[in-house]
Formats: sequence, C-alpha cells, structure tokens
Amino acid sequence: MELGKKIRQLRKEKNMTLDDLSKLSGLGKATLSRIENNIHSGTLKTHMKICEALGISLKDFYSDIEDEKEEISAINPSSPEAEIFSYDEKATSVILTQGVSKKNMLPQLIVVEPGGKTSLEENPRGTEKFIFCLEGTIEVVIAEKKYALRKDGTLYFKSSFSHYFTNESSKKAKILSVTSPIAL
Repeated sequence: MELGKKIRQLRKEKNMTLDDLSKLSGLGKATLSRIENNIHSGTLKTHMKICEALGISLKDFYSDIEDEKEEISAINPSSPEAEIFSYDEKATSVILTQGVSKKNMLPQLIVVEPGGKTSLEENPRGTEKFIFCLEGTIEVVIAEKKYALRKDGTLYFKSSFSHYFTNESSKKAKILSVTSPIAL
C-alpha cells in the first residue's frame, strides 16, 4: 500500500477529518493533504507525529508500505523537453528535472548574460538554496547584501530572504541553483 493511501485509510477508520489529524499531530492540513495525495512523502519526524495522532506504532505504520519505485530523471538542458523560464532577454533558468511538483528539491541551471538580472525571489520560510558558480562571475544579492561568486564558488542561504542574481561582468555566467524543499 502507498504511504498516502495508508494514512487516509487509518484516518477514516478512526472517523477523523484532515482537520482532526492536523490538530492532533500539529501538522498543517495542506501538508497532510500533500502526503495523502502522494505529492510529498514527508519526513520521519512527520510520520512519527502522524502515528502518534493515529495511535499506531511506527513499526506497524511502515509494515505494509510498498517500497517506492526508484525514480530517475535525466535531462539535457538543451533538449526540447527541458522547461525553460526567461526572466528577460539576458537571464534564463532551465529546470534540470521532470515532474518537479513531486520532487523534494528544485535543481536549475541559471544563465545570466552580461548586464542581465533575475527577478527578485522570496521563498517561504524553511526553504534553502545552494548556488554553485559553473562559469563566469555572478553577484548574488540577499536581503540587500551582495556576494560575488566566481567559477567554482558556492553559496548556501535561507531563500526566505529576498534575493536575485545579477551579472555585471563582460562574460556570460552560469550557475547551478538547488532549492529545497520545493514550495507548493
């Protein structure tokens, strides 16, 4: 049985609504809904809270959960199936996986031409971002503070701070950006 189906089944056996389970577990109703609908699998800590609220041991909870199929997603950034987002004519982002709504992280290749700039972003609390500069020089502006990254430089930050990338050099910049978890 899939994880989400098991939670829904156990909840209904106890005549509980999502609201009831949310109150008893301390988890958000939206989070529980995403888990029940297999959009997000949750964490061990989340599962422990659900088990406590449902009055079931973690061992019994996992006893008949099917192993998830191993999912492998390979994508070439220049292929037609790659999702490309243009900030403007000088800055683009390529999503480096498929089915991103069912993933726990969002990997992107961001290319910023000289004089280019991405849009201002501010992700929900609890979201983090890792940046690796592949080529050129990029300036990352986080909460109005500037960080210059050159090739092979990295930066890790809470992406709930407002941030954007700009290229003030004369050469193209490419960065790998990974955001986790994905904000739905």
